[in-house]
Amino acid sequence: MKSHFEEKEESNYGFDGLRRIFSELEIDMGNWVSTKTNKERGGLEFNLPNAVGEIYLNWGDLYNVDLTLVHSQRKFDETVRLDELKHIIKTLEEQREKHIDAIRNMLMKAFKEKESVVFQGKEVPLEEE
Repeated sequence: MKSHFEEKEESNYGFDGLRRIFSELEIDMGNWVSTKTNKERGGLEFNLPNAVGEIYLNWGDLYNVDLTLVHSQRKFDETVRLDELKHIIKTLEEQREKHIDAIRNMLMKAFKEKESVVFQGKEVPLEEE
């Protein structure tokens, strides 16, 4: 029989802190392609349209941000204060939203020019909303 200590998942202070920061900034963390990491005191690894990297809480209770900008391959690997971290997360989210909007607009423009599309081998008319 396992003790309650063995059944309890280790706390991940860094990840829990990031969840609070995302909530405070009103950013849906579920929109980020990310996984929990146990590096040092915990955090997350992420893949966004414009950046990939990780954010984790170090042993000194500061967050490390290690990211690479996809298009320029520029790297950022720094230990940051909480206000800087919030600014970075907010900026990454704004870039993600702009990228999603650009794709949405491109698709809308492409389909707006067509009166119908082929779906499962049949031509289907596009309806106006």
